Amino acid sequence: MNNVVLVGFMGSGKSTVGPILARLLDRPFVDLDDEIVKEAGRPIAEIFAREGEDGFRRRESRLLQRTLGRDDCVVAVGGGAPRNDDNWELIRKGNRVVALTAEPAELARRLNGSTDRPLLQPDAPTAIASLLPDRIHRYFEADLVVSTDGVAPEAIARQLDDRLAASGMERVPIEVPGSPHEATVGARLRPLIASTLIRLGVSGTVVIVSDPVVAEAHGAVLMDDLASAGIDAKLHLVPVGEGAKAMEVLAGIYDALAAASVDRAGALIAFGGGAVGDVAGFAAATWMRGIRYIQVPTTLLAMVDSSIGGKTAINLPAGKNLVGAIHQPSAIFCDLDYLATLPDDEYRAALAEVFKAGVIADRAFFDWLSVNLAALLAREPSILLEAVARAIRIKAGVVASDPYETGPRAILNYGHTVAHALERAAGYGQFRHGEAVAWGMAVAARLSVLARSCSASAAETQDALLRASGLLATRPTIRSADLIEAMRHDKKSREGRPRWVLLREIGSVDYGRQVAPSTVEAALAEVIGG
Repeated sequence: MNNVVLVGFMGSGKSTVGPILARLLDRPFVDLDDEIVKEAGRPIAEIFAREGEDGFRRRESRLLQRTLGRDDCVVAVGGGAPRNDDNWELIRKGNRVVALTAEPAELARRLNGSTDRPLLQPDAPTAIASLLPDRIHRYFEADLVVSTDGVAPEAIARQLDDRLAASGMERVPIEVPGSPHEATVGARLRPLIASTLIRLGVSGTVVIVSDPVVAEAHGAVLMDDLASAGIDAKLHLVPVGEGAKAMEVLAGIYDALAAASVDRAGALIAFGGGAVGDVAGFAAATWMRGIRYIQVPTTLLAMVDSSIGGKTAINLPAGKNLVGAIHQPSAIFCDLDYLATLPDDEYRAALAEVFKAGVIADRAFFDWLSVNLAALLAREPSILLEAVARAIRIKAGVVASDPYETGPRAILNYGHTVAHALERAAGYGQFRHGEAVAWGMAVAARLSVLARSCSASAAETQDALLRASGLLATRPTIRSADLIEAMRHDKKSREGRPRWVLLREIGSVDYGRQVAPSTVEAALAEVIGG
């Protein structure tokens, strides 16, 4: 919806800050209480007198839904509206939520003499003491929490203007049993990271794990954001790419956590691509038997794939991701601003994982990708946001149903049996992961046809999208025999034989399938050669 919603107790400043912020953002301002009064044709005090608080709340919820159905507004809602869980879900859906707060004494001073607020009876200090404790916890769940004590409304509005993005935002719930969290997709999300750490009650130093390229471009700004929120953060650098996923690099992160005295009340931020997320997540999973961490992926591949699902790992000479753990992050922030400087080849390669989401579970999404491919390749902001959010939503649903990969989660490995073999046979880092996945998907689709799992037209529909995206342009120069040998080391193999995810039709796959070695060899020969 891309609205900015102001919440907070009576007297916190919503109706004064809101119009100023709306002017700065060039958006309409809507005060929900005014909308209620217009619809009812009577003041709020009279609504309370005639209909009681329950009647007022029903009106409030109905008008809230209507108001938030609009786009690009600044909306001030009443202090009690966020208490209702349905209202709160509606407030957060696609909107930025800002909580304005003030100390009880300041609220009492501002509200002194007010006669149009029924819930202020018998007097402001007593009402505040009664109502605020029941509401404050919800206010602190907002994206930004800003104190208005002793600060002019104009200054608060300008502060929010600096910290709020003009573009939309999507929240994707990841309902993993015991570890529910969200992936937030949008632009200018950095201020939300500090707010989340505060909301989580993180204490002590936060260690940010990043690589030199990301740190050089974006590290100082993130550090400044955290410092301005009173959070002490230390930056620890690891090598770029797969070189980060090594035992000695992991040991270096442990040393950094020890030097910063990070305990179980502390946290770690994985700030970079998939390799940074994997090694930093594994460090978080194993430091003091598990601490909280936040994923801040800076590549498209990490946003739609590795940051989602809690898989963390490092590589060994014997194979990729052989040592790891499943440890869910506390939050994921996919800030699309980071993709503006992503090299085109890396961006295109990562689209393979986006396409895979549609192939395995959502034909409508696959068709949408086909229609909007040109805009997606051009990184058109609204199309990119929708593509990333929908791909994450698909993976989130699979992960939530099977967080430890005991069954259905295996469908996410579609194309990965050959992809991992390509990466291993060529030497880690020689292939971009997305490029390898695209070829793996092509082999898996051809194998599905040969195994009579799907039609040739379904396989061609998939491959046509991959080709149109610039993938499958240059065949890998890897012998089939080397790929078959590498597949014997795949984690999903049984007695040296891979278990395959096969295509049934676009939007549906089977997992755990065994295929005759001769059929595998034929599929490899047809797609890759050698």
